Amino acid sequence: MMGANVSCPGKLMLSGEWSVLENGVPCIVLAVDSRVSATAKESKAFELHAPDVRLEHIKGTIEKSTISWTTALDEKQADAILLPKAAIETALKFLHGMGIAVKTFSVETSSKISSVALPNGEKKKIGFGSSAAAVVAIVASVLKLHGVDVSSRKGKDLVYKLAALAHFLGQGKVGSGFDICASVFGGATVYTRFDAQWLSQEVESGKQLSELAEADWNGYSAEPIELPADFKLCVGWTKTSASTKELVLKIREFKKENEGDYWKVINAIKGVTEQLIVAINASDKEKILVLLKQNRVLLKELSDKSKNNLETPELAKLADLADALGAAGKFSGAGGGDCGIAVCFDDDSAENVKKAWKENGIVPVDVKISEKGAE
Repeated sequence: MMGANVSCPGKLMLSGEWSVLENGVPCIVLAVDSRVSATAKESKAFELHAPDVRLEHIKGTIEKSTISWTTALDEKQADAILLPKAAIETALKFLHGMGIAVKTFSVETSSKISSVALPNGEKKKIGFGSSAAAVVAIVASVLKLHGVDVSSRKGKDLVYKLAALAHFLGQGKVGSGFDICASVFGGATVYTRFDAQWLSQEVESGKQLSELAEADWNGYSAEPIELPADFKLCVGWTKTSASTKELVLKIREFKKENEGDYWKVINAIKGVTEQLIVAINASDKEKILVLLKQNRVLLKELSDKSKNNLETPELAKLADLADALGAAGKFSGAGGGDCGIAVCFDDDSAENVKKAWKENGIVPVDVKISEKGAE
């Protein structure tokens, strides 16, 4: 039977955490070579098989663009299935809107998003954006099965919009979509978020999804940026994790209660990120390290003022060890745990950083920047 496979990279944020949630504020996001793939193929009945999240051979029916599950789900499965369901239904709505006849198909996902082994043998997944990558892979594979272009720049923009919409609505309208961007485009990208209020209004207006997907989105942009040839990225895992969704809601609360403090820090992060874009384009390595360290200081300020513990003691240790060895360290993404990064420009420094982390209880993770996006 015919099938369409799509593989997508995970993500790490280089600069612009938290500020990217605001309109017109750029971030620099990196795609990493831990990948998620999805295969959509013609079948006799609709089925979802995503063993990584305990969704094994889940059967259902499709009525127009709506899925009803016929397999009984426990509470964890019911939660895990929300995003895959949103991804498939969003792709179906687009196909219906374009007048494309929908086949009966199944979807299977598999993940190579990095996991690390703990001393007790337990494996832990780490925060490289596996849910976003899975949404992108599912959307793209369903479109590809139905003959829709997902490879050209126009095709990738379509995949981005549909996946961003599924992720945005599936997560209760939080998040910036930078992880979706990394999974679609690969490499290093300067990204600005869509206007969330505008997008919500467009959805609520009852506009056809096919029309919305073809439209220009207010605020959204994604442009590649070339890193210096000897750019070294080290990644360390702190053995703890945090709920990004929860942190976003807490930062929203801080913004509401302390608007002056919030905007002071956000505008400073914006300024540093904009300078970093210039420094990267000029391949000014010294300036890149200085600006990443400034970014870390500002994120710590946001952490302290919002009382949100974004830079945990483990993440602070990770960054301090990197800084002491000539690299620039900081947390990457929402903070509160998960991974931190260090940037340097020679192999010796990179090896020294990883060695120091290991000696201090931080787990070095072997990932590289992936130039390939969804394919």
